[in-house]
Amino acid sequence: MEPPRAEPDDVSLLARIAAGNLDAFQSFYRRHAGRVLAYARQLGKSPELAEDVAQEVFVAVWNKAASFRPDRGDVAGWLYTMTRNKMIDHWRKAGSGAELGGLDLQALAGGGGGEGVDLLLAVRQALAQVHPEQRRAIEMAYFGGLTYEETAERLELPVGTLKSRIRTGLKLMRSVLSPAEGP
Repeated sequence: MEPPRAEPDDVSLLARIAAGNLDAFQSFYRRHAGRVLAYARQLGKSPELAEDVAQEVFVAVWNKAASFRPDRGDVAGWLYTMTRNKMIDHWRKAGSGAELGGLDLQALAGGGGGEGVDLLLAVRQALAQVHPEQRRAIEMAYFGGLTYEETAERLELPVGTLKSRIRTGLKLMRSVLSPAEGP
């Protein structure tokens, strides 16, 4: 009897997916589809939209597996970022009701149809200015619906270090989002 083979890691699966290996894609899908769908459901209230977004994410995985760069973050962060971006694309197309993690950005921006989407895009752009380690912590804790303790555990960090990264990242985001003060 053969000893059980270890499951390939995500990076290996993505390399095989990039080469067109359907079995690798199916393994990757089985491993991550539930979490991607759950995250999409957290971002939007529509189960149908969440399913559409999850499907689009895995089509993108098939088409863009070669674009994954392990030096820029882990696979889960890459998937969550794609999921969030796909959801934002849907909100922009819809032009109203933009929300993120239960936060109604349209109401926050003062109600006008496109203003909520503009605010959402501004937040996204500010988040892009943050160091990748800080961005990942903010995304997981604020947009991923995880507690600080859960986020720290997943990132293998002490909770104090995680809070410091988040605080520093949010401070930078605040400076990017705040209009320059006049004389």
